Amino acid sequence: MSEIEPACPKCGGKMRKGILNVHALSQRSQAMSPFTPGSYMGGMGGIPSMPDEVQEKLVWEEKTGERKGTIFKRDETKQLSVTGYRCTLCGFMELYAREK
Repeated sequence: MSEIEPACPKCGGKMRKGILNVHALSQRSQAMSPFTPGSYMGGMGGIPSMPDEVQEKLVWEEKTGERKGTIFKRDETKQLSVTGYRCTLCGFMELYAREK
């Protein structure tokens, strides 16, 4: 059973479902220069360094209102995955936090 794609509230275009990810490069790959040992341009030989890409999904975290723990009480939280829709015409995005 296919999910119906909603219409954009701004322009009426088609909305496509997607997941919001956070992309970041590691410290090692950002500090790379032609003079770094092991790099392709450094002339020291070896295999060229490849960027280490880290990919993380966005998560919504909220307090449930309950306190748990026997000795140290802490607020209980729950995590919700973040999904959304993006308009193919104007780029408008709507995000939703749904329970895992």
